[in-house]
Amino acid sequence: MVFYNKEWNGTGEIVVYSNYHRYWLDRERHIKNPLFDVYSGKILDLKEGKPAAIKYFYSLLDVEICPDVTICVVPSSNAENVVTGMTRLGEMLAKNHRVNRVYYLKREKSIDKLARGGRRDPSVHMQSIGTVEEMDISGEIVLLMDDVTTTGNSLYVCKEILMNHGAKTVEMFALGKAI
Repeated sequence: MVFYNKEWNGTGEIVVYSNYHRYWLDRERHIKNPLFDVYSGKILDLKEGKPAAIKYFYSLLDVEICPDVTICVVPSSNAENVVTGMTRLGEMLAKNHRVNRVYYLKREKSIDKLARGGRRDPSVHMQSIGTVEEMDISGEIVLLMDDVTTTGNSLYVCKEILMNHGAKTVEMFALGKAI
């Protein structure tokens, strides 16, 4: 079991904590989204690696995740951007009686940022994400985390990679679902 909330386990779907409303309706014309809220702002702060946002999400999630779970994070679209707000959050969660495999998945080749129109096709992720060979996840119960999901393709591809490398179970989780 990954989550204390039994309804979140074993669904095969992405567990989403809340909705995410993007900041801009039209970036070029500077039209802000009237639905943009505090929670969405916290996600943007996390993306920027702000310590207060990392602590905020840690306090929300730490009580939801069982001990001994392996923590893994979907890598950034930028192969050079390895340490992110999400990876820092994952590291904090792993320190509390969990297994740190935060960096097991790695972006081997940068892709266009999805939020800015990059291709969302699963093959884009499959061709650009690899694993760290020195780590082994065989038989582990994995929580795969991402900040925002839209189509879910990056999470589903990463889950497939983890399962192909021997993970016993993979539960997918996103802080926000793009609306």
